[in-house]
Amino acid sequence: MANVIFRITVALALLLLPAAGKGAAPALPKSYSIPVVDLSGETQRQTVVDREAGQYLGHPTTVLLEDNRTILAVYPKGHGRGAIVMKRSADAGLTWSDRLPTPENWATSQETPTIHRVVDHEGRKRLILFSGLYPIRMAVSENDGHNWTALEPIGDFGGIVAMASVERLANGDYMALFHDDGRFLRNEGKVTRFRVYKTLSQDGGLTWGQPTVIAEHPEAHLCEPGLIRSPDGRQIAVLLRENSRKFNSFVIFSDDEGQTWSEPRELPAALTGDRHVGKYAPDGRLFVTFRDTTHISPTKGDWVGWVGTYDDIVEGREGQYRVRLMDNTKGADCAYPGLELLPDDGTFITTTYGHWTRDEQPYIVSVRLKLSELDQRAAERKVALTDLYVAGNDGYHTYRIPSLLVTGKGTLLAFCEGRKSGRGDSGNIDLLVRRSEDGGRTWGPQRVVWDDADNTCGNPCPVVDQQTGTIWLTMTWNHGQDTESQIMQNTGRDTRRVFVTYSEDDGRTWSAPRQITETTKRPEWRWYATGPGVGIQLERGPWRGRLLIPCDHSVVCPEDPTGYNSHVIFSDDHGRTWQLGGAIRPAVNECQVVELADGTLLMNMRNYDRSVTTRAVATSRDGGMTWSQVRHDPALVEPICQASLVRYDGPQEQDRDCLLFSNPAHGESGVRRDMTVRLSRDGGRTWPVERLVWPGPAAYSSLAVLPDGAIACLFEGGQASPYERIILARFDRRWLTGELPGP
Repeated sequence: MANVIFRITVALALLLLPAAGKGAAPALPKSYSIPVVDLSGETQRQTVVDREAGQYLGHPTTVLLEDNRTILAVYPKGHGRGAIVMKRSADAGLTWSDRLPTPENWATSQETPTIHRVVDHEGRKRLILFSGLYPIRMAVSENDGHNWTALEPIGDFGGIVAMASVERLANGDYMALFHDDGRFLRNEGKVTRFRVYKTLSQDGGLTWGQPTVIAEHPEAHLCEPGLIRSPDGRQIAVLLRENSRKFNSFVIFSDDEGQTWSEPRELPAALTGDRHVGKYAPDGRLFVTFRDTTHISPTKGDWVGWVGTYDDIVEGREGQYRVRLMDNTKGADCAYPGLELLPDDGTFITTTYGHWTRDEQPYIVSVRLKLSELDQRAAERKVALTDLYVAGNDGYHTYRIPSLLVTGKGTLLAFCEGRKSGRGDSGNIDLLVRRSEDGGRTWGPQRVVWDDADNTCGNPCPVVDQQTGTIWLTMTWNHGQDTESQIMQNTGRDTRRVFVTYSEDDGRTWSAPRQITETTKRPEWRWYATGPGVGIQLERGPWRGRLLIPCDHSVVCPEDPTGYNSHVIFSDDHGRTWQLGGAIRPAVNECQVVELADGTLLMNMRNYDRSVTTRAVATSRDGGMTWSQVRHDPALVEPICQASLVRYDGPQEQDRDCLLFSNPAHGESGVRRDMTVRLSRDGGRTWPVERLVWPGPAAYSSLAVLPDGAIACLFEGGQASPYERIILARFDRRWLTGELPGP
């Protein structure tokens, strides 16, 4: 066997975001931890602006007139390209007119129209409407939109989403911002590089100067500029869509009315999206609405809003919370929003398009809200998501097999495998850990617990000895070139071996791994896995103090053709020695165990009997030495995947036998998605409570109850695959039980 090498990595220095105007920031996390308030099901907030059977209606923008009641909305009949439709609301968006007559050549619009209010140096007020691509054209109204000119070119240039932002400058001139990908500026006709442009008007929007570049990036595709002034008016921030989908959204700043600009800087994931539009609430906070294109988000592809402050944008902070405005049923085709604020009562009216009804064409809807209505709900929404391990980072191709443990001092330890060779279960695999001393809100650097050159070190399954405070970590080893199939067939270079390490300083450092295979694995067993997940220490009966680790193994024989079985190992001397307990068969493996209020042990197992597509369970009344026959729990869906099971004793007498369970509960055999947490109040006999934590691809998980009573779920999740990252979800028990509102 290869020599076991133990090492601890040196902590990495944290990189700080640069201040506005100081250059580009390092890559940021692709998910966020702030709460999400879901308004998508609140139809009383929604008003259908326009809907036509079989007709695509998209990409609206709006303008609020001076009376603070009248709103005009414009949008194309089609995806960007199409005849421009105009509607009017005289009651602040509660009802809308029929489609209004428009000049004949508005039917020739080639790209998303935008509409803006302007005033010239002499105080003459007008509305201007733009239509993009080559050339950009403009129409004008001098009577609040009752009459309009035809669309006419404003110069020898073109662009996409023409004049996404129009802003009056300190000298009374106007600055308009748009983007082009190289095809339309001066009609070049081919894609070169995305650039963001500004153009100036000195006559109240009637004529415009030649555009100049204000932002570009060597790799990112920056576009759809959304302009927001600082509260004191002295600085301009522009939020930018990132169209290569490799980065978060970006921001640039100007401190001199747009004459010079900072280098583009990535925004936090919470502000990542398309076509940002923002306005200030009466209390000074910002509400920004956009299409959610965050790489890892439970609302990806939906119409969302963000609540925070201007300083959050400057300092690179996540903000206060997000809002899911409506649920888009098809990809990301939604949400080029208009946004208006009623100054009398702080009501936001935001209007956009989307696939709101499955199998129907997109249509236009507005949603009304006040931040004061959402603040309490955001405070109660306790599912905070934090990326702990992201595929591709720190030389690891993939991170897998999460394990979450609360130490005797209340520290969280998040273990996993760091797979260097690829996504598979064999090859060069290290065992890693991160620590949090504040309940999972912040985390220390990634450290290596065990690295044995090119061999496989994994399957973390820790347990805390509450009497001594020592943390014991059981794990397995095999030759890096041996696959599970080879080990099961006994054709590999070595076999699967069992090891243990320990920490006496709250998970900061770890002893050299010690092999315990001889006392914990029978000679005829081939494959072997500790956990994965966590072990327990028994609290009741003659076996009180016993450290118990759930495990699985394989042995191929005529009596057990599947090969997979579960078992336990234990220590009755505080981890000095480890012994083999009872086995459970057939057709089960990866497992988790809990001790019930009466001292009974309940084992929950991955089930390979596909005639019964639910989880397998067994019980023991002698400390894990013998087990009952396997039965199947009809309430727990089994997609053929690992799951987590932990106790959660509540404050009331009736909560003495509460259990928590998590797994990807999609329901279709072999499909790993929809990470779901369930609650049982009767020791696992029934599971009346369930909540969806992650609505996308998801796989292995590990639950923990935190010292403050909150619940944490460490799970594998992603957008296209469950193995893109390992995410920590932290939430309140009352949210799980429905005592608190929110998704």
